[in-house]
Amino acid sequence: MELPDGVVLLDSLGDLQPGNTSPILVCGSHCGGNKDLARHVKNCHVKAVFLNNAGIGKNQAGIRGLTHYEAENILACAVDCNSAEIGISRDTWESGIISHTTTQAEVAGIQIGDSVKEAIAKIINSIKPPSSTQKSKKFESLIKHEVKGSKEDLKKQSQTHIEGVDITITDSITFLNENNAGDIVVCGSHGGLSAGDYAQKHRVKAVFFNDAGIGKNNAGIKSLESLNDAGILACTVDCMSAEIFNGLDVLDNGIITVCNQLAKDRNIKEKMTVKEAIKSMTLTEDQRSEV
Repeated sequence: MELPDGVVLLDSLGDLQPGNTSPILVCGSHCGGNKDLARHVKNCHVKAVFLNNAGIGKNQAGIRGLTHYEAENILACAVDCNSAEIGISRDTWESGIISHTTTQAEVAGIQIGDSVKEAIAKIINSIKPPSSTQKSKKFESLIKHEVKGSKEDLKKQSQTHIEGVDITITDSITFLNENNAGDIVVCGSHGGLSAGDYAQKHRVKAVFFNDAGIGKNNAGIKSLESLNDAGILACTVDCMSAEIFNGLDVLDNGIITVCNQLAKDRNIKEKMTVKEAIKSMTLTEDQRSEV
């Protein structure tokens, strides 16, 4: 089945732009988030969105966004992380199976167990793209929104110190910018390929992700090997130990599940806390040999 008109595939919500004109978004990102993220999706003319449930995880953080999308009158569904690879929108479209829905989706006849293709077939004729008139009326406000958002990027990050080392904390790897080169980053993003691309783009020194339930084909941890090849130390934490889209929770409560070789070379191991892992990073080679 070819991609219908009005449907757009994006591996990451971080790639969604105000100029989007496709009302149905099939996205590889997790279905966590907050009201600001849901409002951004609405401002980008999205009327229906399909996202990964990220293993559901601690406090059901992997599907928390459904409540916020519903409040913005966006039809939203989460797909089972074992049915489609997180971070891969094409797989969400081709293989995703609905695990959770909003009221709007239920009213439209979408049921748990439907494929994404089946769900979209039920709504494709009722969800239309914005008219050129609507787009022109919103253009100026959208531009202002985009500029304002860029100026506020730094507010989406915080810094702390552990063992005398600066740590950058952020809920999403997509909130980083060129000033984060060389940072040790603790983030609330999944560890899939699209998230790894952002880590490489901003040339971070090390990064800690949520494993998003690991999921189909180990998609929730798939970026770790490529990050190792790029010289970036990377680990994931158990989605049941820390909330996805909550960088501070990853730092405070995250338990390591998977490490790349650069992390292992620093004596970082499974079941360590993130803070223990960061401490291990600060040890000298002689100190590590004594551990």
